[in-house]
Amino acid sequence: MRIKSVINNSIAFRNGIQPEDELLEINAHLINDLIDYKYYSTEDNLRIKVRAGKKDIRLVRIKKQPDQDIGMEFCDTKYKSCKNNCVFCFVHQLPKGLRKTLYFKDEDFRLSFMHGNFITLTNTSSEDIDRIIYQRLSPLYISVHTTDETLRKTMLGNPRIPEIMPKLRRLALGKIEMHTQIVLCPGVNDEEYLGKSVMDLSTLYPYVKSLALVPVGLTKFRNGLPEISPVYKVYSRKIIRMVDEWQNIFRKKWECGFVYAADEFYTKTELDIPDKSYYDDFYQIENGVGMMRQFMDAFKSKQRLLPKKLDRKLKIILVTGASAFGMIKHDIIRKLNTISGLTINPVVVKNDFLGHTVTVTGLLTGRDVLSALRKERSLGEIVLLPPNCVNQDGLFLDDLSPQDLEGELKRRVIIGTYDIVKSLMQILKIPKVNLPE
Repeated sequence: MRIKSVINNSIAFRNGIQPEDELLEINAHLINDLIDYKYYSTEDNLRIKVRAGKKDIRLVRIKKQPDQDIGMEFCDTKYKSCKNNCVFCFVHQLPKGLRKTLYFKDEDFRLSFMHGNFITLTNTSSEDIDRIIYQRLSPLYISVHTTDETLRKTMLGNPRIPEIMPKLRRLALGKIEMHTQIVLCPGVNDEEYLGKSVMDLSTLYPYVKSLALVPVGLTKFRNGLPEISPVYKVYSRKIIRMVDEWQNIFRKKWECGFVYAADEFYTKTELDIPDKSYYDDFYQIENGVGMMRQFMDAFKSKQRLLPKKLDRKLKIILVTGASAFGMIKHDIIRKLNTISGLTINPVVVKNDFLGHTVTVTGLLTGRDVLSALRKERSLGEIVLLPPNCVNQDGLFLDDLSPQDLEGELKRRVIIGTYDIVKSLMQILKIPKVNLPE
């Protein structure tokens, strides 16, 4: 691993390790990535092999505390990409001209372990699985889609992929925790295929800890791609009923629901989001499973912290997608607007960029948000954006930033959190000491 920088006065700095050196080994273990580095550098006594230039290899001996960091930062790791051609792949449905990173289809167990990215295990070798078990890289997040191998080859567009269940069984034998998902494509991997997949995966409980059913996402850029039916209201109700039936079975066996329907199924049907008990430990909240319940419960538990009256009038525009709006318009927005002096005006942004079938806030572009806000007669003082509409660099899908919106709208634009009470308290400058975790 090539060293990008060395922290000043760190152990590495004091031992003469420099930027651009290459870390080769720790205690005779080859270091291929950040996981190897963190795993093998925990011991008290380290023998580190470093190469400066092409040939100058030296051995550095270090004595340290078990939890003490050596002080090296590394250049970016090259991760494995996906070689499948999934019929529902979202990357294939993106238009040209977006930032390069959006077109990278990652398929690397290291990203699954570190960041919760879903992988198919199709390029995970036997040696990789040995390493996962040896280094305890758990939990992993795995896209199954179906356990019927013939159908799976068709769905993944790759006739050479290995069977999924043997890999899952081997990981389970190694006591690796797994969270799985099935992207449901109506008329493709549902009905008897779905029933088989749920039951097959349940045989590996508790190591396969959860299974999320997620509706397929379809954009308007599907020319030349396989025809897939969108998920509508009637279909969503059917999936919800099936999940309820399976949960009843599994809760009698394990006191755990095991299989969960994504929030989007509920927003499409206008049914109430289930109570928190439905989601157990919210295993897949980052996958849109239970996020709305957690959002609403956080508001309910903290709304008492908000004042009943403001010292001055304040109008806030709350940007939301079509999916979330139906859930928050009554329980949250109506209650916030009972605060004297505060006006919360929701603006539902339609996704003109990817198509109106895409209704989640995480796929909104800055241009669509800007277009929707320009139609408002009165924007008030502040525009509050949902947190998942920008990436870690603070950019929308189309590379616009909240600062760009501020410049155009001449209004303060703020990225909120999944806790709307906390976001409002920060805006109102109420001391954080009053905020419960």
